[in-house]
Amino acid sequence: MNAFNIIMINCKRLLFLAWLLLPAMSLFAQKQSAVKGKKETAADDNLNNRDTKQRKQGMWFYDIPVHFGDPGYYEFGSYKDDLKTGLWYKMTRDQQLIAIENFKLDVPDGPAQYFENGRLASVGTYRGIYTPYDFDTVLIVSPISLEDTMVIIPAERGYTKHGTWRYYDPASGHLILEREYQVDYLLKEKKFTLPQRAEESKAIPTKLPHEGGKDRGWNTGKGKNKNSLIK
Repeated sequence: MNAFNIIMINCKRLLFLAWLLLPAMSLFAQKQSAVKGKKETAADDNLNNRDTKQRKQGMWFYDIPVHFGDPGYYEFGSYKDDLKTGLWYKMTRDQQLIAIENFKLDVPDGPAQYFENGRLASVGTYRGIYTPYDFDTVLIVSPISLEDTMVIIPAERGYTKHGTWRYYDPASGHLILEREYQVDYLLKEKKFTLPQRAEESKAIPTKLPHEGGKDRGWNTGKGKNKNSLIK
């Protein structure tokens, strides 16, 4: 079994879990929207809870409306002490996956998967940055010389691409691009030729779904859409 098939099996398992959770969450979102001018309501079914310090805890569900022409979507995952943690899911209103990401201390950290029309488009790994200092040091290993280089990077809360990122043609599932990153430094890339039938649908993304628009950035923590989990 190749790597792509393993990824797709895992995606189907995660999608099945998301489908189980989504009906209850959608009902909760409808209850929220019925209260005019109110962003949050009393917790139902253990969703959208806050502790005595008004920090978000446990599972939260958001129904994100259309924003500056971008379509609305659902997003849900867990908080711990007001910080995103663990798996977070983003889905269209038609319940098709858009993204599955891992969070640690409110920033993406670990494996991430992105989808187009519900089909896998890219998969890779983030390295979160959450040091209390102004700068951090990261060891980069050259894939050619295998020499180690210590790199100083700004230590604001955020994330970097780290490790191998693979991009697929969503229509055919064929691998079209592979890039190797170390803390956002592109070390190398390799393009793959599609079979002739799939060539017309090939699209190598220049940005991931959450990287477009001034209000959609996750890496700097400066997003302005207060209803969104994208902060």
